[in-house]
Amino acid sequence: MSTKPPIFPRFVLALRRRPGATLLSFDRNKWKFGVLAGVVVVVVTAIPQLNIMFRRGSDWQGSYALIDYDELAYSSYVHSLIEGRPRRNDPYFSAEDPGKEVEESLFSVQFLPAYVVALPARMLGLSTSTAFILLLPLIAFASSLTLFWLLALVTRDHKTAAVGVLVVLLCGWLVSESPFVSLQFYGSFAFLRRYIPAIPFPLFIVFCGAVWRAVTTQSRRALLWAVAAGLILGLLVFSYFYLWTAAAAWLFCFTLIWLIVRPTERSHAALCLLLVAGTSLCALVPYFHLLSLRARAIDAQVLVFTRAPDLFRICEIVGLLLLMTLAWSARRKSINWRSPGVVFAASCGAAPLVVFNQQVLTGRSLQPFHYEQFIINYLVLVGLVTTYRLLRRNLRLPFWIVLALVVGLATALKEARDNSSANIVRDQAEPVFKKLDSLSSQSADSGFAFFNSPLLAASALTSCSVPELWAPQMYTYGNTSSAHQRERFYQYLYYDGVAPKSLEMDLRNSPQTRAALFGFHRANSVLNSNFQPVSTSEIEAQVQSYSNYIAAFSQEQAIRWRLSHVILLDETPYDLSNLDRWYVRDEGQRVGGSIIYSVRLRTE
Repeated sequence: MSTKPPIFPRFVLALRRRPGATLLSFDRNKWKFGVLAGVVVVVVTAIPQLNIMFRRGSDWQGSYALIDYDELAYSSYVHSLIEGRPRRNDPYFSAEDPGKEVEESLFSVQFLPAYVVALPARMLGLSTSTAFILLLPLIAFASSLTLFWLLALVTRDHKTAAVGVLVVLLCGWLVSESPFVSLQFYGSFAFLRRYIPAIPFPLFIVFCGAVWRAVTTQSRRALLWAVAAGLILGLLVFSYFYLWTAAAAWLFCFTLIWLIVRPTERSHAALCLLLVAGTSLCALVPYFHLLSLRARAIDAQVLVFTRAPDLFRICEIVGLLLLMTLAWSARRKSINWRSPGVVFAASCGAAPLVVFNQQVLTGRSLQPFHYEQFIINYLVLVGLVTTYRLLRRNLRLPFWIVLALVVGLATALKEARDNSSANIVRDQAEPVFKKLDSLSSQSADSGFAFFNSPLLAASALTSCSVPELWAPQMYTYGNTSSAHQRERFYQYLYYDGVAPKSLEMDLRNSPQTRAALFGFHRANSVLNSNFQPVSTSEIEAQVQSYSNYIAAFSQEQAIRWRLSHVILLDETPYDLSNLDRWYVRDEGQRVGGSIIYSVRLRTE
């Protein structure tokens, strides 16, 4: 009787015994540390969502907890896809909107992550909020496992890799909050912002690992890893601008350093890295075609023409310190400066300098703070973990575990506290959104919705499909001219009973109001290096323009964006005398802490 093991187990054993094999997927003893680290990351990052569920108890309506207010725009777009609208759509537009022609936007160009959420949600009958809730632990766990795999490949130490997962994913904001920038704590667990960069974030990590395997594998499999890396980079191109450009910058640094310090392997490395670049370049042709069709209003808010260097971001400083540490250790012969691990750590340290100063050559800067919040900060921490492992053989793992947990828990609790009230208001309004959708579906002649709460206006399109007269996030799509946006906001203010003097006060004190009339790039100094604050004369000009608008308001303007529903937060003061001049309200319905009025135009 044969005692030979089955073919599949023999294949697994062969992989384990192969010299230099690093496929940790077959070593349960090592992977259990990665799984444990992933569970910890999932639990810590779930605290904001658990907080709203606990506080609302049986009254919880199924809304997701915000990580970043931009998520409201992303969930609106995902909801529109779930409802069957085309890739190139703007949820704030209706079929009768005068500006209904929709050009390519940042949402329609970076479409892959949106469809990764929308298609399964549509097939399974999930709401957008439910999909976003499920997405957070799934991505947290996937990011943890892929990062564990990458760190284990580079450090060849599974315990370091597991602790590194905690340090990188729970402490990202420690190297993204620059002391030279006034706006701090832009995002807590920023890598989990749904749906970008959350969905492509694990792909970025796998890309780095695939490049590593390509150049360190001396067999034909190296070419397969190179092609895989190129394909992943191609997917990143249609996922998130800041991730694919950061990946390209890291690849440039890694390639340059590798070719310099390892001359005996130049031909193999060059072949692999050219294959990576060549494969990924295939995605850039359709990508740039879509960009050529973009709405030009986008450029005014995001693109800055400058050649000024940018050298004082905290992740750049940390990256430079990593390079100096590696150089000093190599000079003292504490490390082998030609080793692959040193090359990898050095590329992580050098990438920030390339990313934040590419404009010196290109002359173009595109809101670079996104890099330090969503990807470069994590890449620098990966380099930090790698460098620490290179320099210290006796690792103080308990210290790093405690540090990561303390920072992670503090971050999660702060996130839960800061957004708790807004999340509760949004959750209370879920029945309002569902009722609004129901009322709209029952009417053959639907119009726009008017919310007197900007928070509810921003949240509504996650759960309903009724277009809105104005919402804080509508400018992110960039499908309308500034004049179009301004007139919609003027009309919103007019119906809300805002007097010119009140508008002037808001323009002086409220960044949201300044963003509505001048663009986010004029309200937030972080968005570009050539920030120009709104001047007093500009405020006075806008107030005068608004005064002229309301003085000349007519039936024609009322018809331009005809309202069908007015939603007011209950127990809040409001003055609808302007709206009542043009519309007739019904008796209203009290739903979820709000009052919903169905309205129709007055006939003269």
